[in-house]
Amino acid sequence: MSRADQWRAKLMGTPEQIEMKRTLYTSFVDGRDDADRDIVQTIDNDIPRTFPDVTWMQSHKDAIRTMLISYAAVHRGDSYLQGFNYLMTTVYRVFHDQDHALSDTWWCFSRVVSLVRCLMPDFNVTWFHWCRRHWFGDFHRRLRRKSPALESILRNHHETFSTLMTVKWFMLWFCQTVVYDELLELWDFLIDIDPKFLMRAYTLITFEILVEAAPTISYNWSQNPTEAVHSIIAMRVRGVKNIVRRVKRVL
Repeated sequence: MSRADQWRAKLMGTPEQIEMKRTLYTSFVDGRDDADRDIVQTIDNDIPRTFPDVTWMQSHKDAIRTMLISYAAVHRGDSYLQGFNYLMTTVYRVFHDQDHALSDTWWCFSRVVSLVRCLMPDFNVTWFHWCRRHWFGDFHRRLRRKSPALESILRNHHETFSTLMTVKWFMLWFCQTVVYDELLELWDFLIDIDPKFLMRAYTLITFEILVEAAPTISYNWSQNPTEAVHSIIAMRVRGVKNIVRRVKRVL
């Protein structure tokens, strides 16, 4: 089964549900461009910043823009948040050469958004902070056993660290963290697991990344502690296959 078929099955449902969703897309979504003007301007500003060094993105930006605007027009509650551009681009990369590419991308993107909605601060602040604190508590206990020095550093900055991680890593499914050529391998894993285990998966993935990078993080902290949290967020991670393999053993 191809990656596109696997993603459809996980994110869109049965063949009957897929056909129904394609019909709904044609009838009610395709061509919708009545999103708020300020939202459209934000999308236009974000599109050039989305994977700017990836040639493929530059040749498909019009389709991605179209789908982001139609999503904002239909889903007035979610509308458009910065970061949706990365999610939509990643999904479209899988479906762009398939039949019903726009429809399937739009619906799969919608499902991914539903899975990360609790991580959107503007959607429900109480829910967001509960998820953030719950995640950090689990991560903190795990890291303390493996790397107490790093855990101590991060604990002292837990509000900033946990907020940035929740928004910049988890809500974007690591789009700005994992190198572009390996990103789909991580998404295969995230899409395949039961949604109720997603927060635990985020914990384990983050744990694997930061434990490996602990010496560098600790050194950066000693040199410039005010920038250390942001340097973690700016990390570019390779070796996804090994990370996923280790996480699967624990999950």
